[in-house]
Amino acid sequence: MGRSYYIEDTVEKYFSKIIQLQKPYVTGLIIGQCCVQRDYVILAAQTPQKENSEEPPKKPILSKLDEIDDEWVSVHASQVGRMLPGGLLVLGVFLVTSPDLSKDSQNALRKLIFTVEKSSMKNRLWTSDDNDVSERVAVHICSATRKITCRTFDVKDPKSTAKPADWKYQNSALSWLTIDCNVCVDVTIPLISSSPSYKEQQKSTRTGLAKWAKELDDIIILLNGQVKDKSSDLLEDQKKARSVAHSSSQMIKASIVKPSLLGNNTRSTAVVQTCKSSLTIQGIVKCRAYIQSTKAKVNEAFQALKRDILNTIADRCEILFEDIILNGPQNESEKTTTPLPQRVFVPIHGSSVMLCDYVFGDESAEDLQNRFAEILDQDVRFDGIHFAEEKGSVIKADENQDPDVSCHLDPLKESQLKALNKNVTSSKLQQNLGIVMAAAAAIVAVLLSFQYLLE
Repeated sequence: MGRSYYIEDTVEKYFSKIIQLQKPYVTGLIIGQCCVQRDYVILAAQTPQKENSEEPPKKPILSKLDEIDDEWVSVHASQVGRMLPGGLLVLGVFLVTSPDLSKDSQNALRKLIFTVEKSSMKNRLWTSDDNDVSERVAVHICSATRKITCRTFDVKDPKSTAKPADWKYQNSALSWLTIDCNVCVDVTIPLISSSPSYKEQQKSTRTGLAKWAKELDDIIILLNGQVKDKSSDLLEDQKKARSVAHSSSQMIKASIVKPSLLGNNTRSTAVVQTCKSSLTIQGIVKCRAYIQSTKAKVNEAFQALKRDILNTIADRCEILFEDIILNGPQNESEKTTTPLPQRVFVPIHGSSVMLCDYVFGDESAEDLQNRFAEILDQDVRFDGIHFAEEKGSVIKADENQDPDVSCHLDPLKESQLKALNKNVTSSKLQQNLGIVMAAAAAIVAVLLSFQYLLE
């Protein structure tokens, strides 16, 4: 039996709009959440028009679908991936064709599936685990008959063949749980190369962030101030309150707690590394994950939130370096602190889920609107834009000494610490609970910044 896909009715209307364009073919991405039992689709977005689309093909064209630029589709998938909070991903691709091109659609879709997946894995700070579903969906729609053919491919197997899948539109909006969290980040990355090239710094940053990502393996996540067993139901406390459990959207506040590295039976080892300069990423960021509320488990929420923490830091760094490489540094001074882009959340039509984007201080809401229109084919209203992090940065760099890296962390109250030690079942976590890296409180000013310390 194949996988089942449950789709928001707004996606059906979107496909109808694309069919009315009467183009020979249209490619695009399927966006939603992948679960063990079934997948949920909240959005479809057609591939933007390429500016140099008139370039002659480099190889002979045997079919009209051979003109599809799979690399351009993968670039689109990378851009879309940055706009998805935790729990959401690119589930696959769609292809709308005229009837005469239908016979070639499966080969084209198969090629797109694997190219998009390869692009999505690039620069990812987390790795898939055994519980992750590796099947991705390929949807073909005939523009004349409107017939939908839905198949899946196992992206872990290069020789994977198509499997049939069910495509089911929903009359009502899907129900989602929102996990919200503020996370304090304080990472110093050594830059070994003496090259002033930003591409070299970008490479070192990726390596440094990959090491930092491993530190998140040991964190404790509190949900509404409580420690929960990973295998328990996420809505276990609300099972009796059916009116709450069936609401279209619920908010869960999460807090991140990091166990102390110095326990009674542990030793601390200092690592000394020679470097030419260092880079510091520091501040408090807004993280968010969405979980489909049907039979949601606690471990699913933990995984989605952890991945959002990693994604939002990595994406901001990549966006900053891309901006510097294309436009040059904002400040030509050797002593400079460059702010990372600010996270912004935007609602999408027909769903309680909000997508995100990143904006620099000199960008306007109109720039954000244009980007959503181009990448996600979504109209964004000015009053719907939610700036999750206030604009602001701290400018500080010292030329001849180590940077003064500091970040205020709220310690756990004694009563909270005792409660944690009582409830946490893992012996490792019972040793010494340390610093709260993030508090689910009012959104604070973003101090997120890059500090470049040059010799």
